[in-house]
Amino acid sequence: MGRLLVGSLVAAVAMFLIGFVFYGTPLFSNAYKTAPFETQMAVQDALKALPASGTYFIPMGADEAAMAAHRAGPTAMLRVNLQGSEMMDPIGMVKGFVHMVVSAFLLGLLLLRVAPKIWNFGERMAIVVTASLAVIVFSRLGEPIWFGADWPFTLYVAVVDLISLSVAGFILAKWFLPKSYPAG
Repeated sequence: MGRLLVGSLVAAVAMFLIGFVFYGTPLFSNAYKTAPFETQMAVQDALKALPASGTYFIPMGADEAAMAAHRAGPTAMLRVNLQGSEMMDPIGMVKGFVHMVVSAFLLGLLLLRVAPKIWNFGERMAIVVTASLAVIVFSRLGEPIWFGADWPFTLYVAVVDLISLSVAGFILAKWFLPKSYPAG
């Protein structure tokens, strides 16, 4: 278990670096759209009228007026933080790193589970990629299907997730799992 914890930390460092490349550089600007600053400020002012932080569907309601407004568009799913935050919040970075350690640890647990039966590195990587794809397809690709999120941003994040999880799995499978198990 100690090797798995160390491996999870190493894998999380790699995931963090991958996150920096894809989210902390101008590459990320290819994944989203930016409104003119005046429009951003108008939307931000409108958000201040919301009663609390949370997720909002605009428009939403069961009456005909809301349904007609939804059909007419535009529609939005908003994740609102009324308190605001720093753009590059150090506490958020720490929370994100912990999230990566936990994710890598869970992936490592999966690998430990199959390691006694599958000790070939290529087959272990196939397990990592397949499990990662299953989670990503279900969780990420459901957003545009069910909630109207845009495909370019969703696919960008899904690809980054797949790269991050695959690299984490590579690190764990290559250096932090037993190479083989004794017969019996």
